Amino acid sequence: MLPFLARRLTSAFITLALATGVVFIAIHLLPGDPVAIMLGEQAGSDPLAVSKVRAQLGLDQPLGAQFARWIGALAHGDLGVSLRTGEPVADELARRIPRSLELIGAGLLAAVALGVPLGVVAARARGRLAGMAAGMLAVAGFSAPVFVLGILLVLVFSLGLGWLPSSGFVAFADDPLQHCLSLILPAMTIGLNFMGVVARMTRASLTDVMGKDYVKLARAKGLTRGRAILRHALPNALVPVIAIVGIRAGNLLGGTVIIEALFDWPGLSSLLVSAAFARDYPVIQGSLLAIFAIFILISLAIDLAQGMVDPRIRRPPA
Repeated sequence: MLPFLARRLTSAFITLALATGVVFIAIHLLPGDPVAIMLGEQAGSDPLAVSKVRAQLGLDQPLGAQFARWIGALAHGDLGVSLRTGEPVADELARRIPRSLELIGAGLLAAVALGVPLGVVAARARGRLAGMAAGMLAVAGFSAPVFVLGILLVLVFSLGLGWLPSSGFVAFADDPLQHCLSLILPAMTIGLNFMGVVARMTRASLTDVMGKDYVKLARAKGLTRGRAILRHALPNALVPVIAIVGIRAGNLLGGTVIIEALFDWPGLSSLLVSAAFARDYPVIQGSLLAIFAIFILISLAIDLAQGMVDPRIRRPPA
C-alpha cells in the first residue's frame, strides 16, 4: 500500500504544480486591466496613479518575475487581496470552500444512498417490474435539468408542505438545526440529479460482475444470491461507481452556480462567477487554484479508495 500511496502523492504534486502554472498564465491572458478596475474613473485622468499602483502590485515586472513572486506568496499562504472588497482572498476562500464542500458532500451522499440500492434492484430484477421501475427512476433523475428539480422541490417541500426553507444560508454555529434544514433542499437537488448516473453505473457494473467465476463459485458453495452479491459482487462493482462519484465531486466545485443561486447558498461557485463579472483577478486566480487543488485531492482520495476496494489497482504497472 505504501508504494501505491507514494506513486499517487507524487502524481498529485506534479499535477498541482502544472495547474499552478496554467492558472497563472490563464489569468494573464484575460482581457482588461485590473488597475483600471481598481481606480475606476481615476485611471483615465491620472496616468501617474496607474503607474504607481501597477508598481505596487508588481504588474510592471516581467511575467517570469511575477510568477516567482506569486509562488513565493503562495508558499506563505498569501493569495493576494480582492480588487473589489480589499479583503485577503485567502480569508474569502476559507469562508466559501467549506460551504461548497458541505453542499457537494451532502448531495453526493444522497446520490449514493439512493442510486446504489436502485442499481442493485435493477441488476437483480432485470426484466421484472421492480427492475423496470428502478430503471425508470434512474432515467428520470438524470434527465431532469437541475434547476427544474430544485424548483419542484421548493414548490413541494417549502411552498406546499412548509417543511423546509426555500432558500438562505445560516451558519452552523449560529443555528445548527436551521443550518441543516437549509442544506436539505440544495443537497437533494444534487442527489436526485446524480442518482440516476450512480444507479445506471451500479447496474451495469454489477450485472457484469455477477457473471464472474468467483461469484458463481460463491453461489456453488451455498451462499444465497443476495449474500453473494453483497459479499463478493457489490464491492468489486463499486470501483467504477467510486470513480464517477469522485469525478462528479470535482466538477461540482465550480459547477453549482445554478444551485447556489437558486437556494442563495454562498459557496465557491458563486464567488468565482461574481469575481469573473467584476474582473477581480486575484479572486479568480485564487478560486481556480482552490478548485484545482481540491479536485486533485479528491482524485487522490478516490484512487486510494479504489485501491482499498480492489487490491489489483495497487499493483505497479508492468
